[in-house]
Amino acid sequence: MISAIYNFALTTGANRVIRGARIEHVCGDPTLSPEKDYAFGMRIVTTALETLTIAVPGPTLFDPMAPGKTQEAAHAS
Repeated sequence: MISAIYNFALTTGANRVIRGARIEHVCGDPTLSPEKDYAFGMRIVTTALETLTIAVPGPTLFDPMAPGKTQEAAHAS
């Protein structure tokens, strides 16, 4: 699930939550140029697709903007 309100998604039991940008633009940023907005959205969507290949023990947050990595998992408690 791609969500800007990732804490809510984690507490409701979604196994894979990808941190989205904003509530009104989950996979984009209208303040960016069209090219940068496209790249930003593609990074989020690519991360979401990659998470489908990762086994997770429970609700896990993936951050597509984590420095140096495509994804970084943080388990919900």
